[in-house]
Amino acid sequence: MEIPKFLIERYQFWKKNTFENYKDIYQQASKNVQKPIAMIITCCDSRILENTIFGGSIGDYFIHRNIANIVPSKNDKNQNIQTLSAIEYALKVLKIQNLIILGHSNCGGVAHSYKTLLDKNNTNDFEYINQWVSCLQNSYSKIPNDFSETEKITFLEQENIKQSIKNLREYDFIDKLINENKLNVIGLWYQINSGLIKILDNNSFIDLD
Repeated sequence: MEIPKFLIERYQFWKKNTFENYKDIYQQASKNVQKPIAMIITCCDSRILENTIFGGSIGDYFIHRNIANIVPSKNDKNQNIQTLSAIEYALKVLKIQNLIILGHSNCGGVAHSYKTLLDKNNTNDFEYINQWVSCLQNSYSKIPNDFSETEKITFLEQENIKQSIKNLREYDFIDKLINENKLNVIGLWYQINSGLIKILDNNSFIDLD
C-alpha cells in the first residue's frame, strides 16, 4: 500500500513549520496526562474544523465524531457503543466539565435521514448509514408541515442537537453530573457558509455573539 504524495508533502510541511514553532508545547504535552477543557461531539463532515473555530491548542479539546453528531438514546437498539464509550471516558476518566454537541448546516447525514424517513424507497444501498441515521426518527416527527424542504432539513439539524442533549440525560452517570452542576452541556449549530454559530438557549437557537 502506497501513501499518497499529498500526505507526505503536508506532513513534511507541518513537521518543519508548525511542529517546530510549537515544539516545546508538544514535548510538554507528552509528559503530562491530557486535561481537555471540553469534549466536542461533532459530525464526520470534513468541513467542520472544530479546533480552528474555537482556537484549539494541543490538548484543549477531546473530540468525538460520528455521522450527523448523534448521541443515541439509551433505549435505541442501534445505539453506537463507540459514542457512549468516548463520553464515558471523557467524563469518568478525564473529568471534563463541558460537553458540546456541535451540529452544522448542509449536513449530509441529516439530509439523508430526512429523505429516508420521508420515503422509505430512498434508502439506497447504505445498510449501516440507514441504521445509524434512523436515530433521528423522533426529531423528524417534530418537523412543521408548512416549512420548505430547506427549512425542514435545517430544523432537523437543530432538533437533532436538542434530542441528543435529551438523550444524554437518559444515562445515569451523565444525568447525575448535570444535576450536581459538575457538567455543563452546550448545544451549538454552525452555519458553514457564514461562520455563524447559534447556541441552544431555552429550547431555541440564538446567535452566539
